[in-house]
Amino acid sequence: MTPVDRGAATNRLAALAAAMLLGGCAAMQTYDQAGRYVAPGGVGDQQRAAALADLQREQTRTAALQEERLQREREIARSDERLKALEQDIGRQNRQLAEAVGARRVSQQRAAELQREMDAVRNEMQQIDRQNRAAQAAAAANAPPDPAAERAKQDRLKALEARKAALEATLVQLGTRR
Repeated sequence: MTPVDRGAATNRLAALAAAMLLGGCAAMQTYDQAGRYVAPGGVGDQQRAAALADLQREQTRTAALQEERLQREREIARSDERLKALEQDIGRQNRQLAEAVGARRVSQQRAAELQREMDAVRNEMQQIDRQNRAAQAAAAANAPPDPAAERAKQDRLKALEARKAALEATLVQLGTRR
């Protein structure tokens, strides 16, 4: 081997050694990164803890939404029951009014006034019933509730019940008059 060949071989050997050294450093760095990832309290544990915290937060939120939905469904069911009771009472009052007219205990004019009031109560009940159906659809779609609308609906139901009670009292008076 000539001195030129020997120098080239040495250069190639030095380049090869440098490449191996750099490769080893890179491999060592990857190994260190992996070690930091899997070490207790390392990146892997931190990511896992963050994911578990997110999962817990979402499970809590889901449970709260389910409870809220059930509460809304119970409120709607109570409103439906109140509406059904009102409808039955209005039907009974219609029959009492017809009986009073037939027995001539009430004038046609007064009977017409009372009938208009019962019809107005019935129309209001139908509007509330439609509002209940819309609330049921919204609850089924997991839409957020409207507390103001629910309070307004409950107030309307109370007002309807008061109007129905006033009609009932009037019809009772008509029934006792002879």
